[in-house]
Amino acid sequence: MIYRLAACMPLALAGCAEPLALPEASALTRAADPLLASPAPAGPSVGYTYHPIAEPLDWRELNDAQAPENSSGGGL
Repeated sequence: MIYRLAACMPLALAGCAEPLALPEASALTRAADPLLASPAPAGPSVGYTYHPIAEPLDWRELNDAQAPENSSGGGL
């Protein structure tokens, strides 16, 4: 019971408090002006490369293929 009271006390105090004043609207309307915004570029911004689905390979071979040449390669 004490925990519920302690949890509800901040909510009750916040409900009785006076709300904060809103910021000036002039700064918000300037940011939303469509004449100031630049248009988005046409088309995709990245290239797409098709990768066909392949059978899974041995993960050790894949790791060895991507490891630097001078790596120690030692296990535990």
